[in-house]
Amino acid sequence: MPVWQELHEELKGKNFEVITVACDVRPEAAEPSIKDAASEYPSLIDNHHVVAQLYNTRNVPTTVWIDENGEIVRYDEGIYVRRRNRDTGEFTINERYKNMVRDWVENSSASRYVLSAGEAQKQLRPLTKEDAEGITNFRMGVYLHEQGFGADSIPYFKQANDLKPENWNFKRQSFNLGKPEEDYGTTIQKEGQLRPMYVPLNMPPLADS
Repeated sequence: MPVWQELHEELKGKNFEVITVACDVRPEAAEPSIKDAASEYPSLIDNHHVVAQLYNTRNVPTTVWIDENGEIVRYDEGIYVRRRNRDTGEFTINERYKNMVRDWVENSSASRYVLSAGEAQKQLRPLTKEDAEGITNFRMGVYLHEQGFGADSIPYFKQANDLKPENWNFKRQSFNLGKPEEDYGTTIQKEGQLRPMYVPLNMPPLADS
């Protein structure tokens, strides 16, 4: 979030706005980070994962570039702006990605990083039957947990994770609401060894990057 605040300050006079949406079942878990960041752009909390469903996201962060006409021109799932070293805890800033954003703001539809409508739609991925069943089970699990029926929510979370094993949003939330090793026989770390958590950044390089 600090990096996006810097970009907001730098580019706010160029028809550019940043909006962040924290997808977290427990708003109290996301609120401290938002308050600490003291960002000047809108920072929202989506505790029912409505945005995640509409954009068919599978992980956080996911960055969506939306142009002045309301069209999605880039959709990326991954840690691109600010990376954290799991071993040392050190953060590094991805200047290359910041330059890509600057290029888009400067050149609009002429930017090399803007996708065609067909390419953007392909990245978004149309919702499948498994997507619909997964989010239905996930939401039932969330509802039961919110009503105080934590044990009853676990089978629904399990079904959501089985239907969409690549959906890290389901995993993160269901694991954070319980005891992953006891409830699901695994952990986020173990799951990360089975399948990639983030897709690689796939963009042509800037001439000066």
